[in-house]
Amino acid sequence: MARQSRKFKPRHRTRRTLGESITSNSAPKIPHEKPTPHDSGWIIKPPLSSRLYQKSGLGILTSDECIVLSPMEVLFCNWHRHLPLPGENWFENELKKDSDLLAKAVIFDTARSGGELIIPCTNVPHLDSVGGSFAFKWKRNMSHFNSNPVSLIRWFWSFDELNWEELTEWSKLVHSLGYNSDIYVIDEEMEVTMYRISFVEPKGNQKTWSDLNYEEEKSIKKLWSSSVETESGVYIHLTDEWPLPSIGVEHLSGINLRNEESLWLENMIENREHLEDTKLFDNLVNRGLILRPGFKFGSKWRVYDDEVSLSHAPWLIQTKFEVAKTWENVCLSVRLAEGVHKKWLYALNCDSEWKFVQLERWSPGKD
Repeated sequence: MARQSRKFKPRHRTRRTLGESITSNSAPKIPHEKPTPHDSGWIIKPPLSSRLYQKSGLGILTSDECIVLSPMEVLFCNWHRHLPLPGENWFENELKKDSDLLAKAVIFDTARSGGELIIPCTNVPHLDSVGGSFAFKWKRNMSHFNSNPVSLIRWFWSFDELNWEELTEWSKLVHSLGYNSDIYVIDEEMEVTMYRISFVEPKGNQKTWSDLNYEEEKSIKKLWSSSVETESGVYIHLTDEWPLPSIGVEHLSGINLRNEESLWLENMIENREHLEDTKLFDNLVNRGLILRPGFKFGSKWRVYDDEVSLSHAPWLIQTKFEVAKTWENVCLSVRLAEGVHKKWLYALNCDSEWKFVQLERWSPGKD
């Protein structure tokens, strides 16, 4: 019954057949010449070389007005510029040289599908890049000759393991150059998912420990002295208003504190230095935020910038202990977060400073 009630067709998936064009543009009356071998790629001669280089940002220009294409670019031109392949077994031979060629060609094709200009870093050595980067991206209708790129692109297989520290450092360097940091992830079905990395500073409007007056702090200390341990933290019976509403949940005529909340509160009352397991919690609470368990959303915390009864949590925050270690699991986390209209953040301590890395899905043509 459920299958019969479907009204929408599945999304069309591009197969990219070798030797067949997937563009709607008409083929030239006189077929283009086949690319010829070169020490660093495949040669395209004028006048086609000029059009590919000037309009499409393809290839590396030589002194005799030819261009040298990488195998990835040859495939793109075969699909979209009616360029014949160099030979019958050309692709298999190139794949033996570079087992990632198929992935890079599909990523390159997908990245250009929204009209943006994607140019491999190796083609524009005059631009500052960052190690590990794949390509630069220009917005639609921008010229790569007289404007700066908007993004640096890096790509991964979906099964690749993630080094968050290294990825964060890469993104920091990219941002320091004035570019967005974009990630393209390809799976074994040759489908590409795009992400953008940014850094955010989550802040809220809730009262913090430093905002408490003398009487409020005294009240909390008195209430704490009569607290009762529970399996999940502590219970504090209330006879008056709780002075720090960002901490704890009101239940059964009292305040229930989770283990992390009770440990943090005890440190504040005793004026003790926070250890590793409460430093991040302390940082976030002192930003005026409310932290609630993210169990239902596959994260450490769901984080509010206003009262829980007045707003939805804008962020889901993950820590290094729970964060996904492969792109397959990252995709699940980000998709779940965006499905409930939240931003997915990863908290990373860099040189005693907390960085909040935001990862969101991106689409061609969104810039």
